[in-house]
Amino acid sequence: MSLRDRFFSPSDVVADLQWVRTNLLDPAASEDMRSHGRVTSIELMRRWSGSGRRPARDGIFCQRIFGPVSPFCCACGALCGEEHAGESCEKCGVLCSTPALRERRYGHVLVAGVVHPAVVPIVADALGLLADQVRAIARCEAWFDGDTVRPAEEMDTHENADATGPAALEAALIRKGADPALVAVAVTRAIPLPPPGMRPFFGDLGPAMVDPWIGPLNEAWRSLVLAAQSQLKLVELSPPPIVLMNQQHTVQELFEVVVQATVSPPAATRPWPEPEPISSPVLLMGAPSRLPEDVGTEVVGLFFVDDERLFVQRPHGSWLVTTGGDVLAHVPSCGRIATSIHGSRLRMAEWIRNEWDWFEQDEYWDAKSGRASVAVLDLDTKEYLDTYPADMPLRLLEHAEPEDLVVGHVAEDVSQPARPRPAPLRWGWDRPAVLATTRDGRYAWVGEEDDTAVLDLDTGIPQLDPVMQSWVDAEDPVVRMSPEAPDVRDGGDGEETATALGSTPQNRFRFLHGTGVVSDGEKLWFRIDTMILAAAFSPAADRIAIATDEEIVIISVSHEPAIIGRFAAPDAARQT
Repeated sequence: MSLRDRFFSPSDVVADLQWVRTNLLDPAASEDMRSHGRVTSIELMRRWSGSGRRPARDGIFCQRIFGPVSPFCCACGALCGEEHAGESCEKCGVLCSTPALRERRYGHVLVAGVVHPAVVPIVADALGLLADQVRAIARCEAWFDGDTVRPAEEMDTHENADATGPAALEAALIRKGADPALVAVAVTRAIPLPPPGMRPFFGDLGPAMVDPWIGPLNEAWRSLVLAAQSQLKLVELSPPPIVLMNQQHTVQELFEVVVQATVSPPAATRPWPEPEPISSPVLLMGAPSRLPEDVGTEVVGLFFVDDERLFVQRPHGSWLVTTGGDVLAHVPSCGRIATSIHGSRLRMAEWIRNEWDWFEQDEYWDAKSGRASVAVLDLDTKEYLDTYPADMPLRLLEHAEPEDLVVGHVAEDVSQPARPRPAPLRWGWDRPAVLATTRDGRYAWVGEEDDTAVLDLDTGIPQLDPVMQSWVDAEDPVVRMSPEAPDVRDGGDGEETATALGSTPQNRFRFLHGTGVVSDGEKLWFRIDTMILAAAFSPAADRIAIATDEEIVIISVSHEPAIIGRFAAPDAARQT
């Protein structure tokens, strides 16, 4: 009987869980019956230019724990070749062997304590309780008041903190004089993580898919690792009991999810359901009443309307121009930046600075009340619409909290506490953001720093995960604004500037990274050596327009890039 079967679907529950408890962390146990390392990182994959997607160290796909992804080659490349078979790299710790190891080697996750679903009815029988009462205590939804089980709402968390959670169940079994073997397995503190080969990936889930999606099972494991690590840190900090109870609830629920998903791996269903259609007109916020203080006059937005026209935005106004620089129309500012186009309508979902900066304090809530923050500009009439068109995309990515980027709906407000909040996206750290979207609004580049991915906003399935890191190197192919221009980026990460995302007719992505690097998300093509204020890819992503200082520059996107056009950025002062 395999380690996976003994733990996740035990036939003799107490005996099987005891066997796992004895063998999992025993280095003397056979290779496929023990853990080869503790998983501590929530990072999944990394990608450098031309390197391919590589498992992150100490994560749920770690090569040091589960084995190498390339035959007879360690993670760092110090050991390569069959002559090193059986050696472990001193630098990265990866065993030089075949990827077949990843079919049988386990890892483990440490938790403060969880109750295995299979042991719940046995514990309930021993304590004379209902199984639902045991589950509630394990999740800190109920507590022991003597021998009586009461809901958590009736609990003084400071006085009775020890009366709830897995440890309270363990203590109750001891008081009852339960079988020591049951007491020993009532609380699990080391969870075996099955080999990557037992955790399926899913490909072909979208026309632009580059990387197979790690799938719902691996997503669940990552969530458990994150919650478990947070819980262990909280235990060290000794916060108020209610904080620990809430975290225990999260960890226990996630553990139950991974147990069920490991026994019966879920299908690759879309993470996001279809958005609810608009049942009544959605009013849009009107034009702001003022310009924010110190908002500046630089170009803040750039958008290819079609092959021949650009939409150039400053805080105080916008201009429709040809790619040769001829001004076709001037449009008043709405305080928002164009992010996608739908027929002749520009969707503007991103505010310049904070939305409340654009209104007087006593006007903001009147302007906001019952209205969506999105703006829609009809390019034929040059007028902003009062209501949101029902045939345009309904999804938004927005912040429920600064650290939580969530999927929303144009007809809903995720900041309202009464509304159930969707789970935050997993990419990014303290301040994840939407870095860019494709012109049609179908795909979004999300995350922060070196933890970013491209999502299909229709389904929620990542199409490229992760996007390559964009370190700047002096040897990179470079486009300069003039032959005599000094180096702006001569190494390191470079200074952060605008980002952009394009899509070719073949559904291949093109990226402008914040370091000025242009790539396909997997390999660097060239870098633009200037400070970029705003940028946009053309409809075929074969050109990129950038705003730099007071100039719009158009560059061909190829392995031999060149400047193919440039003109002065339009400005109200220049037009008068």
